[in-house]
Amino acid sequence: MKSMKKLLAFALVLVLITALAAPASALKEKKGEYTLTFYHIFAAEESGGHESLWINKAVAEVEKQTEGRLKIDVVPASAMGGESELIPQVAAGTVDMTLSGPSVYGDILHIDQIGWSELPYVVDNYDQMNALGEILPDLTNKQLEEAGVNLYCLGAMSQGIRCLCTVEKYPVNSVADCNGLRIRVPESDVYMNTVAGWGCAPTAMGSSQVITSLSNGTIEGLESDPASILARGQQEAFHWYTETYHIASLNLLMINKDNLMSIPEDLRQVLIDVFKDYCVQQCYDRAIVNANLLEDIKAAGVEVITPSEEAFAGFKDADTPFRDSKIAEWGDEEIFAEAQAYIAEHVS
Repeated sequence: MKSMKKLLAFALVLVLITALAAPASALKEKKGEYTLTFYHIFAAEESGGHESLWINKAVAEVEKQTEGRLKIDVVPASAMGGESELIPQVAAGTVDMTLSGPSVYGDILHIDQIGWSELPYVVDNYDQMNALGEILPDLTNKQLEEAGVNLYCLGAMSQGIRCLCTVEKYPVNSVADCNGLRIRVPESDVYMNTVAGWGCAPTAMGSSQVITSLSNGTIEGLESDPASILARGQQEAFHWYTETYHIASLNLLMINKDNLMSIPEDLRQVLIDVFKDYCVQQCYDRAIVNANLLEDIKAAGVEVITPSEEAFAGFKDADTPFRDSKIAEWGDEEIFAEAQAYIAEHVS
């Protein structure tokens, strides 16, 4: 009898240890109502966050269509941690949803192949970017499935397309004007190789250092998108904005797949359909918003250079070898071809 009691006690201890060791699901259910957690790094709507504006619209629509049975608790602006904290939690299921760039997921979760959409000249303009935003979630889910990653991509949200900005002494009309220019880039292999392909000297530094570095001559320029430039007040620090349109920034809205599948099917389908639709709308709206933001940048005295067709081809041709080498390295040839075919079919 004593040995039986000891055996039962030991078994109970094992159960408790296992329960404590297992990661808790973030999904909360109470009397048929479900609550998801969605934490991300982008600015809050009241601070001008375009992503948050559309996320909040989608969240309200989900709650409306499910008659309050599915709610989403959204916390923006890195209040619950940065990407390096949030992405692993979503992968583990202790946070349900987040929004980050493809290459960031790739770096943190060791799935570099999903970062192909951030390579240079995957698209050339906003119409192509919008089309890519429509198909990118499906292509990403195919890659996640093949890699055995427990995430599901609900949609892609646009930050815009990055262009080259330089100080007054260095207008850039073609690749020939880039030779030796010290250009600030994020600390990223892709960004560094993109500007190096033009003959620039890539200079990795934090965004907070850009204005001072432009004024004291440490760098001659940067590459960025209109929203980021204005958010950081950089429009007063340079003079030329060359429309190189070299890298499209489409961030992926991911949800833990097990947690998604734990939601009743009717609620799950509403969530998928609403976010797919609202993410597409956000991409199209971002193109309009960024055009208006560029007017604000011009109002600060910045002059816009639109390269000739031949000059634009020169920027693109200089970066194509690097782009194609990374696509081959990651085994993304079929995915890239499928994206290009979709874009060609949907953009006149």
